[in-house]
Amino acid sequence: MKLLATDYDGTLCYGYGDVMPEDLDAIRRWKEAGNLFAVVTGRSGLSIHRELDKYDLNPDFIICNNGGLVFDGEGRRLSENYMETITAIDLVYAMKEMDDVCSVMVNDGMARHKICVNPQLEDPRHPGVKADLPEDEALSLPRYCQIVVSMTDSQAAEDMAEQINHFFGDHLAAYPNNTCVDVVAKGVNKGEGLQFALSWADVDEEDVYVLGDSWNDLPMIEAVPNSAAIVTAPEAVKAQASRTCTGLSELVGDLLA
Repeated sequence: MKLLATDYDGTLCYGYGDVMPEDLDAIRRWKEAGNLFAVVTGRSGLSIHRELDKYDLNPDFIICNNGGLVFDGEGRRLSENYMETITAIDLVYAMKEMDDVCSVMVNDGMARHKICVNPQLEDPRHPGVKADLPEDEALSLPRYCQIVVSMTDSQAAEDMAEQINHFFGDHLAAYPNNTCVDVVAKGVNKGEGLQFALSWADVDEEDVYVLGDSWNDLPMIEAVPNSAAIVTAPEAVKAQASRTCTGLSELVGDLLA
């Protein structure tokens, strides 16, 4: 039995578009061959579940919040990792002082809440998302699984991730993800979430294949020997993968050939 794990945005789902029919068919064929399928994403629990329901996808594992939460195929929580509350709130206040931060998205693992930082900036990651809670309530959640900092462009995101890791690195880990910075508790990442799922399913690393497109996918790309990156991924990300491909259907086609 083998396991295929894919990132969602930018890999299985292109930008704000759709999952391609050929990729949906590839997932069906992969599972019909007796293999396991996992989605590994930076999205919150509710966000990725809505996407999967839209396409009637039923992964055997859902690893969301960049490894913060792990679900099995029945929706049961297998693993949970949260940030220190005080540190999470300190980070939000620090981001509110930055000129090139568009917004901050906080979530408790399942639901996410937007805090607008600089309304005069165009928010490339969350342009249509409105604040659903007053800011004081968003900063009073009982726990925080992930904070997503939306920047003006990808270079600004890389620079901000470096700053967060420098000043908050004892407690937090920041990963640039296109125009955003995904921030989770230190030691949490997609690679660790995937390793947890592999242990749960008793699958050897040699039988695992992963596919990603951005910096936050590097921990899972580096975690197993059979890794692939989308051809549009940054060069440094592609350099760490064992191969590149145009999409999931190409990868599955080669694996099932």
